[in-house]
Amino acid sequence: MEKNHTNLANAIRRFPAYEPGDEVWAGINEQLHTEPLRTALAQMPAYEPDEKLWELIERKNARQQRWKWGYAAAILLMAAGTAWLMLPAGSPGIAYSSEIVDARLQMDAEVKTDQQYRVLKTYCETETLVCNSTEYRSLQQEYERLSTASQRLVQAIGTYNTEPELLRQYNEIERQKTDILNAMAKMI
Repeated sequence: MEKNHTNLANAIRRFPAYEPGDEVWAGINEQLHTEPLRTALAQMPAYEPDEKLWELIERKNARQQRWKWGYAAAILLMAAGTAWLMLPAGSPGIAYSSEIVDARLQMDAEVKTDQQYRVLKTYCETETLVCNSTEYRSLQQEYERLSTASQRLVQAIGTYNTEPELLRQYNEIERQKTDILNAMAKMI
């Protein structure tokens, strides 16, 4: 029996909603004022519920009213608390600071080893005997590989240089470039 009741309730909930037009309501209103309905309403027996029933209804109403006031008070307190928390604590202040840049952590815009490498490369274009040797060419390739790595580190370091480890790696690569450049210059 309970299963059928649940099925029935679910089926009723799935019914589509329908709102009749104004002409239907006008027709119903006309029918309410007709003589047969008035006669039927006059013949109906009057029924007055027991006093206990009215008292139960009043108690239930009073209880609901108390809960409504309690909910209203709780909402009002929460709104007041939220407004109080959102108020600024004090007048906003302005603060500033200055930092001194450590020159040791800054990189030169133009590295001297690159300038010297360009001089050697220009010289090699006129003097082909030494520059064509395999040992010189391998040093030249190693220098260019280190130069590419150096450029990538410069990009990784960026403008503000916030990682000292990257600067150490950069300095190590520049030292290796200097050693290779010295070896290339000795060959010439």
